[in-house]
Amino acid sequence: MSKPASSASTILMRLYLGAACFLAGGAMMVIEICAFRLLAPLFGNSVYTWTALIGVILVAFSVGGFMGGRLSDKYNSISLLGWLLAGAAVLTFLIPPMHLGFGESFTHSGLIGGSVMVSLFLFAIPGALLGAVSPAAVRFYSLTFQNTHVGAAAGTVSMLGSLGSFVGTFLSGFVLLSHFGVRSIFIGCGILLLILAVLAFLLAKSNTKNTIVLTAVGLAASVLGSQAEPTPGKEVIFSQESFYHRIEVSENGVSPYRQRLLKLDSTAEGAMNPDNGELVMDYQQYWRLPLLRDDAKINSALFIGAGAFGMPEALSREFPEARVDVAEIDPQVIEVGKKFFKLNEHPKVQAHAGDARHFLRSQKDQRWDLVFGDAYAGIRSIPSHLVTKEFFQLVSDHLTPDGVFVMNAITAVQGEKAELLGGILTTLRSVFPHVEIFAVQGPRLATQNVIILASLQDWKPWLTDRFFAATTWQSRVLRSHVASNQAPQNGPLFTDDFNPVDRIIARGLLE
Repeated sequence: MSKPASSASTILMRLYLGAACFLAGGAMMVIEICAFRLLAPLFGNSVYTWTALIGVILVAFSVGGFMGGRLSDKYNSISLLGWLLAGAAVLTFLIPPMHLGFGESFTHSGLIGGSVMVSLFLFAIPGALLGAVSPAAVRFYSLTFQNTHVGAAAGTVSMLGSLGSFVGTFLSGFVLLSHFGVRSIFIGCGILLLILAVLAFLLAKSNTKNTIVLTAVGLAASVLGSQAEPTPGKEVIFSQESFYHRIEVSENGVSPYRQRLLKLDSTAEGAMNPDNGELVMDYQQYWRLPLLRDDAKINSALFIGAGAFGMPEALSREFPEARVDVAEIDPQVIEVGKKFFKLNEHPKVQAHAGDARHFLRSQKDQRWDLVFGDAYAGIRSIPSHLVTKEFFQLVSDHLTPDGVFVMNAITAVQGEKAELLGGILTTLRSVFPHVEIFAVQGPRLATQNVIILASLQDWKPWLTDRFFAATTWQSRVLRSHVASNQAPQNGPLFTDDFNPVDRIIARGLLE
């Protein structure tokens, strides 16, 4: 009877090792993808943040691989996997409270240094522990064959670990972040790793007391992690995590001078007076640019990026019969617009959840008098695929003959910080023969909202030698106009093939 029992335990051991490698690989990818959601509000959705995070995780995994191989030679027991997985589980539970308690302190180290340091602080050790699982599993898997099939063991473990990483990546992107908060996902990963650790101790027939103590420590860490929720400010009236952002709505002032602000992660994306829907941010008034033309009327408009829906609603109030479309990638922002920003009161404003470029391609026969680009994915981060020559050509193809494309770019007009504006202007001029810019906040060397107007028609007759009362919106807009010879003349041409927008934005944030 001893031989069948030995065979059964061997099969059980192989199944466990395979499952541990698969699930540990999946957990690592879930942690890495969700980690970015913690770093983005601190350091922005920039190429530097992603580079710091991925670089630290890869180094940690490499250190873990070296460590796992050495430890498995020294400690010839599957309980080693239990300690590795238990350590990773406890540290995963502690990621949310450690981020909440210490994350802000790393912002003083700069965009690059801070993102590297916080990645090391939060993810290096759990990454190394999970990286050690596979080489240790190879050792124990080969022992089930009396070390006669080392190559097969390595191939099997590598395959299962890679498949687990694949499943973890898809699970994070398509399921978890759509239905759960980031904190809950970390807690779930920790529980999974803790269960794997307990199973390893049971298979190794380790001391029961140690197993109970370890489980209790892990559960205590999970309780601590589950309580790590940021305390909203006293002005916050709504807070929610979506697939793309942490959405926050805050309100200040008293009626009839209240201001309601929409904040995505750490960036203010729009605001309005909830009593009457009036716009409160200066740059939002520039949707009116087409109205500078004599007898102008807007029959149709598309807004790329919803913000707080203030601009499309203002247009709809002024032109009640106009078709107003809004392309907003985050469905939850649309729901927040209905609940807090009067979207339900404007039936002519139709919000479409999805990527703006995909939406434009799907609207083959639709033409708009105005397309307003105001999409951002973090601190100053314009999605790179929305500033290429191909995208601007797509916009041009969807404009009426007298239609205009208006875009909000956060940049300087002159000086070293105007590199982004130079590239955008060069790219726009490759599609539109007439481009004008407006510095909303004024100083040319300061980073600010810069409004860009691009058209197939010459707009200079409506921008020069015109006079309006000083208190009118027309006067404010015309005073912010920047002469062509004061704007950047040379810049990179952004295309789908060559697009350094992320690098330029990140460098601007670094400066």
